[in-house]
Amino acid sequence: MRVWIVLLALAAGLMLGCEKSADLAEKSPSGSPGPAVEPESTPAKSPIELLQAMASAYAQADSYFDQGKLRLSRTLAGETTFDDVPFAVKLQRPNQLRVDAYQVTIACDGNRLVAKIFDEATDEMDHQALVRPAPEQIDAATLYIDPQQSDPILSEILVGGIVGPPPTLEMLLAKEMPDFSQEADNYVVGVDDTINGRRCHRLICQTPNGPLTMYVDAENFLLRRIEYPQEPMLSALKQSDPNAKISLVADFVNASINDPIHENEFLYNIHGGDKQVAYFVRPAQATASPLLGEKPQPFSLERLSGEKIASTELLAAPTVLAWINDHPSSRLMTDQLTRFAADASTGVEVKLVSVDPHETPGAQVLQRLEQWGANFPVYRDADAVGQMQFRIPGAPTVVLLDDQGRVQFYEAGASPDLAERLWDISKRLTGGENVAETTLAAVQAEKKLYQAALAASMAGKNPYRDLPLPSVSAAAAREFDKFAAETVWSTSDVESPGAVAVLRTGDAERIFVLDGGKAICELDAEGKLVSRHVLSLGEDVVVDRMRVAASDKGLRVALFQPNGQRLWLLDENLEPLFRYPTSDAVHAGIADAQLLSGFEQTTLVVAFQGEIGAHGIDESGKRLWSFREMLQLRDLAPVGPGEIAVMDASSRALVIDRQGKVRREIGLPQRSLLSLCHDPVSGQLLALALAEIEMLEFDALAKDGAQVWSYPLPAAELPQVSPKMAAVSIGELRGWCGLGPDGTVHVMQADGAATDRMAFGEMPLGLGTVGSGDLIIALPDRVVRLRLAPRR
Repeated sequence: MRVWIVLLALAAGLMLGCEKSADLAEKSPSGSPGPAVEPESTPAKSPIELLQAMASAYAQADSYFDQGKLRLSRTLAGETTFDDVPFAVKLQRPNQLRVDAYQVTIACDGNRLVAKIFDEATDEMDHQALVRPAPEQIDAATLYIDPQQSDPILSEILVGGIVGPPPTLEMLLAKEMPDFSQEADNYVVGVDDTINGRRCHRLICQTPNGPLTMYVDAENFLLRRIEYPQEPMLSALKQSDPNAKISLVADFVNASINDPIHENEFLYNIHGGDKQVAYFVRPAQATASPLLGEKPQPFSLERLSGEKIASTELLAAPTVLAWINDHPSSRLMTDQLTRFAADASTGVEVKLVSVDPHETPGAQVLQRLEQWGANFPVYRDADAVGQMQFRIPGAPTVVLLDDQGRVQFYEAGASPDLAERLWDISKRLTGGENVAETTLAAVQAEKKLYQAALAASMAGKNPYRDLPLPSVSAAAAREFDKFAAETVWSTSDVESPGAVAVLRTGDAERIFVLDGGKAICELDAEGKLVSRHVLSLGEDVVVDRMRVAASDKGLRVALFQPNGQRLWLLDENLEPLFRYPTSDAVHAGIADAQLLSGFEQTTLVVAFQGEIGAHGIDESGKRLWSFREMLQLRDLAPVGPGEIAVMDASSRALVIDRQGKVRREIGLPQRSLLSLCHDPVSGQLLALALAEIEMLEFDALAKDGAQVWSYPLPAAELPQVSPKMAAVSIGELRGWCGLGPDGTVHVMQADGAATDRMAFGEMPLGLGTVGSGDLIIALPDRVVRLRLAPRR
């Protein structure tokens, strides 16, 4: 658990915006510091004594109450505005709690814990109410830290607030007294002050973003106020107004300790229409437009000259209709449309529809568009066609119709990547795809998934773990747009290609491909068949996972099936050394296996589902060690010389060495970490994670484990073991390749600057890299070697 004082000293992650939860009409700050108070004759406390006294006060409190409020005030162009966020906390140990923070209310009366999320965009999470039995003792792990216990969406809101969870809640729920010895030098004690009628010691922490000031009650050592650092918020504001001012202040009004709290304060009445869930499930998004895929009824627009023009003439070719007005967001949209129209190969015409007042002269509309650099035909919407026919909410809104007049794309508002998305849709339309149909199918799949997840959650299950995601069919064939893929060679010498593994020893490389699950083929770097060895594992044994490594004793190959009961280790001649486990006792199944190369022998690491954990095995089949710091394992991944990451689909992975000792931790907050891939050249990592119940994603991690960027993937049934990912070369650049659940090949530059995808029209079955970073891809009837480069 993180130390609460680190939170108090954060400030680096403060955002300019925050959730509004109060009337913003008031124009004067409340509770501003009063005049300095002359210190009393009591001996002055040092910073570390104040910190210890404050931590002790919260840790030993039997009850606590406050009516906290976080206020963000901003002064721009001489006008000051205020955003207020409630921060109220009530606690009666051991398990009565009430929290009102950001969009969340949490109430635990000692019998049950109830949480509600108030979010207008999702209709209060589709009127979900999280209801669970009350824990014996309320702690931070239950509420927002431990992914095994806490709710992912609730945790995201609490932790992702402008200053994280309410600071007093953090201190009340801390499991142990923090050690302040390392932080004490950053603090100084200032002149005492009066806050809301209470004499307070001023405790100032110097942070890289400026001073963070805490006002600690001189009598009971409770926090009365926190003044957060102004940077980098102030610098961002001063880019638009050099005289801008900003402040972020948390006031803990009426904070009291060890006073009785009536039991009714912890009650929360669930409304009759609320859906009681064990976990919040993010509702499916509504379709962008009910007209998607449909042909609108005939309509007409008006030229600026006043002449009517019928839709049959307007839509003679694939057309973008964009409703605009005199607003910066409309200019952003027209800028994007100008970029899109610069590529004439799309065959799509762009036409603008002005919703300016009819009395606005046509010359004025044209002059504005000329200033914007928008050289498109422009019409007026005199008959409110946008509202009546296309049901647009206002300008700007863009609609793309295909050559049959069907709505293929609809978007309200302006976005900076509109041109790229229109290019993508146009090419898909040119290729014969009905994009609207694909979109509607995805929407229906998302709704179906949401209903299944909601039903599971209402039945008391964890939909993030217990609910299988839908299977998908192979994506239609398509080429890369931003990258070029050269086929170095293609071979059909492997009859039924499967998993691919590449063994590197010095400058030499050996390519192994499973053939039908019952044989191993070896290819050379030119794609020529070196050998084919039929496996002697048993008549009915079929394997589909393969790992290779080498030691002084030669090649070692591990073969298994996910969820299977046994695996086999093969020698240089591809004959079995042993099977593992040797016992015939039934277990929950093998999750994954990896080989760690060594000088004298290779270490086999086997991860199990269920309660077994992981085992380290030598080349004789002897168990060297057991690892049980994680159970219900999902995946193993090499992440460096002699290191393997162990994953259980929580938000963290533990990195162990060949002795099974934990060396470090890799974390991906608010994500279910499914697998990792290591780039030995850069030392960076690519993760496959489940961000929400409906979204898979690739996440790039720097050497220090920090998340660099995310790349979303369509929802699908999760691969059972080691999703296919690889570090690649893209010309002179480093990058990543990962196979999507629909068979798409996704390529991403290491810095995230460019991403692209292609598809063979069939499902790839194996992935590896050779040479400086060429791809080896196994397809149902062939194995290919691809060389990637940026498209010129």
